Amino acid sequence: MRLQHTRAPNIFASDKLKPVILSGLFLPSTVLTLPAMAQDSAQDDNNLNNGLIEEVVVEGIRKTVRNSIDIKRDATTIVDGLSVDDIGDLPALSIGEAIETITGAASHREQGGATEISIRGLGPFLGSTVINNREATNGTGDRSVNFSQFPSELFNAIKVYKTQEASLIEGGVSAQIALETVKPLDFGKQRIQAELKGNWNPDNSDIDDNERDFGSRTTFSYIDQFEFENLGALGISLGVQSNVTTNPEQEARSTSTFRDCRFDPNTPEDGVFASGNCDSGNGGLDLEVDPETGVAPDAGVPFAIVPSSRSFRQNITDDERESFFAALQWQPNSRLDINADFQYSDREFTEIRNDLVFAENRRIDAPNVSLDERLPTDLVILDNGTVTQFTNEQRIETNSQFQERLEEYKGGGITFDFDVNDALSVSFDVSYSDTTRRENIIQTRLQSEPVDIFGNPVPGAADGGRIETATVIGQIPTFTVQNFDVNNHDLFADAARTRVDLNQFRNNTIRAARGDFTYHLDNSEFFTSVQGGIRVSELEFDSVPRSRDEFSFEDDAIQAASLACRNDSFPESGFFSSLNGVGTLITNVDENGNIIEQGTGNTFATFDPLCLAHEFLGENPTIPGPEANIANVDVEEKTTAFYLQANYDTTFAGYPIRGNFGVRVIETEVDSVGLRGALTATFDGDGNLSEIEADDDELISVSGGSDYTEILPSFNLVVDVHDDVVVRGGIFKALSRPDPSDLGFGRSFSGLSGDSDGATSINDAVALAVANGNPNLDPFTSWNVDVAVEWYPNNDTILAIGGYYKRFKGGLENAAQVEQFNIDGETLETIVTTQQVSDENTTITGLELTASHAFSYLPGFWSGFGTKLSYNYADSDFEFEDGQFGESTEVTGNQEIERIGIVNPANLFGFSQHVFSGQFYYQTGGFNASLNYKYRSEYFQQFISTPGNLRFIGDTGVWEARMSYRVNDHVKLSLEAINIFDEPRKQFNPTTNNVSEVNIYGPRIFAGVQVRF
Repeated sequence: MRLQHTRAPNIFASDKLKPVILSGLFLPSTVLTLPAMAQDSAQDDNNLNNGLIEEVVVEGIRKTVRNSIDIKRDATTIVDGLSVDDIGDLPALSIGEAIETITGAASHREQGGATEISIRGLGPFLGSTVINNREATNGTGDRSVNFSQFPSELFNAIKVYKTQEASLIEGGVSAQIALETVKPLDFGKQRIQAELKGNWNPDNSDIDDNERDFGSRTTFSYIDQFEFENLGALGISLGVQSNVTTNPEQEARSTSTFRDCRFDPNTPEDGVFASGNCDSGNGGLDLEVDPETGVAPDAGVPFAIVPSSRSFRQNITDDERESFFAALQWQPNSRLDINADFQYSDREFTEIRNDLVFAENRRIDAPNVSLDERLPTDLVILDNGTVTQFTNEQRIETNSQFQERLEEYKGGGITFDFDVNDALSVSFDVSYSDTTRRENIIQTRLQSEPVDIFGNPVPGAADGGRIETATVIGQIPTFTVQNFDVNNHDLFADAARTRVDLNQFRNNTIRAARGDFTYHLDNSEFFTSVQGGIRVSELEFDSVPRSRDEFSFEDDAIQAASLACRNDSFPESGFFSSLNGVGTLITNVDENGNIIEQGTGNTFATFDPLCLAHEFLGENPTIPGPEANIANVDVEEKTTAFYLQANYDTTFAGYPIRGNFGVRVIETEVDSVGLRGALTATFDGDGNLSEIEADDDELISVSGGSDYTEILPSFNLVVDVHDDVVVRGGIFKALSRPDPSDLGFGRSFSGLSGDSDGATSINDAVALAVANGNPNLDPFTSWNVDVAVEWYPNNDTILAIGGYYKRFKGGLENAAQVEQFNIDGETLETIVTTQQVSDENTTITGLELTASHAFSYLPGFWSGFGTKLSYNYADSDFEFEDGQFGESTEVTGNQEIERIGIVNPANLFGFSQHVFSGQFYYQTGGFNASLNYKYRSEYFQQFISTPGNLRFIGDTGVWEARMSYRVNDHVKLSLEAINIFDEPRKQFNPTTNNVSEVNIYGPRIFAGVQVRF
């Protein structure tokens, strides 16, 4: 006879006293023997009344935490999650912020909100996300999901599957995040609900003439069910949201590209610029290993790593998002269940950027300035090349930029579930997901020069308009300038240039269909059911690189534009005043070092970017359309997956056990269309190759691709070793595919010649080609082992500890592959250097801790308190080398070239060693309050456009708070705040102590009222 799993009884609901050890959890180093009143801590769950059981309804935060415990306990895999019984009750302002409260989850923040999610310290590219069990697209070019695109009010469940089973869609080396919207018939009651939240960002109130002082977030939803005499039951769910807000941001930043330059520390007066003209790139180190000596010529030579510029940026933003969710559930009879759902999100984000740019940072200690004229700041360069202070002469610029991002998401599908008979159930599902992203930029630059717009001399400007400057880089860079007032619009009188860009043009579509069956085995003493199915999907991704129209203007055109378009005052008060210890950003001094009041402070001259563009161009600028380009990406990925899974529930050695095992087989075919210029070879009189020319004006369309098959077995086991103790584990192989943007097939040959590059044959010359992606990229695959022990002393308490081990082939390395090229009508096979997944194994080990407890057994006021804590520690031996400064081995022609590295490698993209979240809550009656803390340690965040450049995001800890009060069954008031203490985001590259960007977002406060019937 098959045993059914049932929930263990509450051990506190007993007539006997029982000791509860909470050592190291809620009351450190304490062993409590609960008094007799604790025998019914379950007054919250089951009260004895004259021998009858009376159910007490638990709501609010405590109910959400309890639901999370239920999800984890009842699962046959290792799962963490959130669920709420009603829509609009998910305890977060966005899906990303809700997921952050789940054990091991951490977010990357953009514009102050949670976007990409990493699980267990691993990057988003190692995970996957499904909405109602379907893959979702995005507009970034990778496979992560921008969770800020979706309103949390219209979801009612989130699950994170940390071990895989065969029935799950592949893609989760770290985990799979599953989002669920409500099914109206399953919801089972009519609900009409409206919620209005007002948004106030204190930093935005410091901005003059901003788009709005207050934002709004309006959500309306309707759920209902209908019974028909002959057509069965019909349920409908509708939800709409309008989100209008601002995302104020203050930035100190450098360019993301750096250059390495040698310098002699024994002669600091020569600086860097004098040692090899770092500004023009001639001072770079020679780090290629000489094959004859085995040594790189510049190994051990002191060096500096410097960006081309550093700047301050003041942002004025406006963010509008319209969302619509709909679901229809129809049960015409007891055997057929039809579910259709649709999600739509349309976001328009606009931003005005006011930049003050110190544009020539590489001219460190310019030699044409005598020592007695220099500002009193020494040149300081750390051993790893980080420059912390220096003097130089450089041009100072204002950049005025208007930017808009338009992003639209459409997704949905229809599912048919049919019970063929009492034993066999089948389901069929078709789905569609599509994201389009467009980003337009209009930018005008104005630069310093020896005279102002009226022709008057500028005292501090040397030849070429360069200003003597001292830079000290602490938390952020601060600058001392000599005789230059950065607030004076008249001084920006040179090098007028307007750029009109189609900056991003991306389309991502997934079409999929699947069929599944479940066969129930009621007569088996071991198996409960067998599942199987097939899924086919087609992903299409195309991306066009920046299309740019650029216009330059003579100096005599600047005066009129400057006078017409200048802002009378700096747009924001208190710029960078919230960052402790920074002080004054720009200090203006005379030739004797005395401070000049004009030009000293935290403000600078700004202009209206659209006005400048109109004045210079004589009309409103027209955004260019997408153009054919070698860097275009056009990828189609077709996947077929089969799976078979057995589910079991029985006893072994007297212990109840349950789980599943199965296998999923994946077949994937990639087809990538690329563009490349036509090639022509030129030979000298002796028949030797003299030059190969590429005509990029005559682009040829070529296609390439690959296919691969992977077998993914999985096994999950849950053992109920005691009424309140569960041990579970899983062994599985997982897969994560490369990002679509990495599968391009463009190849560039421009400017290569046999004489200058050492090529002596066509094959050698072609082998020097630059590859734009690789459609032959293999997937990342991993073998994974998870174990966990979980203690459930009552329905409000869990203490769980888990460990995991992952061994996978991962990371990209330079590799050689054979490709065909046509030169003068001759087809040749030659070696091209591109990127491929490394064959080296990487291991990741980790530890997870989860603890939740409600202190409901305490007397009076204290009984409302509770807490939920989670921590993840991960360790990895993965190494990702910087594409420019890291160690590498490349193949050019038939020669292997080794290069030594001068910066330390990064770990996995998105890898944080420590992730912690803590929730401390209080609930009594209709009042709920919680204080949340979320922390993740430093991690490597790849650039989309230059993924080989190292960028590190520093340790981040963010506090959030929420309060709500349910006035009655129909009305609830709420107050929420995120980033309460204005935690900045700090960015470093290419080393972990070289500050490259600091972003200040400020706190966000929401006050709302919810009405439901």
